[in-house]
Amino acid sequence: MRSLRAGIYKDIRLFLTASGIISFILPALIAAALMLGLNDAQSASTSVRRFDIAVYDRDDTLMSRSLVSQLRNVELISNLRCYTEKSFTGEFAELLDENGALTPRSGLFSGELFKDCAVVMVLPKDFFYDAYSGREEIVRVILNGDMPLESALASSMASSVSGILKSERAAWYAAYSVNAGGEFDPADFERFCESSAGTILDNALGRLNVFSDPNLRAEVSAGVIGPFFACAASMLMLFVSVGVLKTLPDERRLGLYDRFISLGGSLLQLVLSKFITAAVFCAIGTVPLGFILRPQLPGGVWVLIAAFIACFSIMLALTRLTANTESYLLAGGIVTAFSLLFGGVIYPEKLFPPPLRHICRLTVPKYLLAGLEKTEPAESLVPLAVIAAAFIAVFVLIEAFSSGRSRVRAEGRRGA
Repeated sequence: MRSLRAGIYKDIRLFLTASGIISFILPALIAAALMLGLNDAQSASTSVRRFDIAVYDRDDTLMSRSLVSQLRNVELISNLRCYTEKSFTGEFAELLDENGALTPRSGLFSGELFKDCAVVMVLPKDFFYDAYSGREEIVRVILNGDMPLESALASSMASSVSGILKSERAAWYAAYSVNAGGEFDPADFERFCESSAGTILDNALGRLNVFSDPNLRAEVSAGVIGPFFACAASMLMLFVSVGVLKTLPDERRLGLYDRFISLGGSLLQLVLSKFITAAVFCAIGTVPLGFILRPQLPGGVWVLIAAFIACFSIMLALTRLTANTESYLLAGGIVTAFSLLFGGVIYPEKLFPPPLRHICRLTVPKYLLAGLEKTEPAESLVPLAVIAAAFIAVFVLIEAFSSGRSRVRAEGRRGA
């Protein structure tokens, strides 16, 4: 136990160098930069600034008022001004012709009613009622020539919405006609229109997917934060493992390992001291990652533990495959870059050519990301356990082979 405590103390002291501290805090800094970029991207979710539109509601029914109310929820629309024929009195009466229609004219969008509006949508009289009976009424859209992009977007949205609404209303009217058996009661039909108004709007606008889903931004964030967190956590685990284990090749070469064994230590204690040291630093480093990125972890704690063991096992095996600290750091850097590149946390796995996707299965970040995105992490735990077991086996086999050769050499020297 004393040897284990001494090993842990030594490893902590050796890790707390400039390079060790940088490897410890770098993933958190990268996570913060990624999160700042994500926030900027979300705040600029569209390259078009929000704009005002106006609606001249000549229909002035429950359906038209419901449509106007729904239009207020469009993210691109900063303000919606709704007018009826009663709004055009006094000095504004000249904007309408003898039939009450609003016509395009010079200075329309510089006046008080429509100033800075991208478009004016004109809903005709009996628009919704006529649509039920099969008569086609046109929704006129007057465009502001000084706002070409915004007016084009609003015009496209208006034509799409009106087209889908017409098809929805036609289907409902057909169902009403069949149910009524050919008998048309105006009062009953009016009640039908009122009762179906909300459902038709919800179906049409929801199918068009024009209006913002309150959960959409959260879903997008969650889909991006998962790879961000997996990338930063994998980087932390790999960097810390390399930083803790980097002295092991030179300790062997300089005879410090043999001295540790001669003083009552063991290989298990040596590896365990480095494992505990790396685990402590990774656990501490994961805390700021969690606060910065706030990932959903439906079982991810176990996946994180398994991923750390796999990363440590990979780097532990490299200590027996390299001759000194310099070559070990080079190999560790290559493995880290390979894991992050092919792990699907920087470049999505689905975008790789099919042959390269098989390489992704050899990386820890791939299974860490998969485990964080699934409520049942068992599918990721098994591959991570296989990776850890394989590299531990490599380390043990090389260690056993090296120890056997050392004993043979020692016996040969004694015999001589």
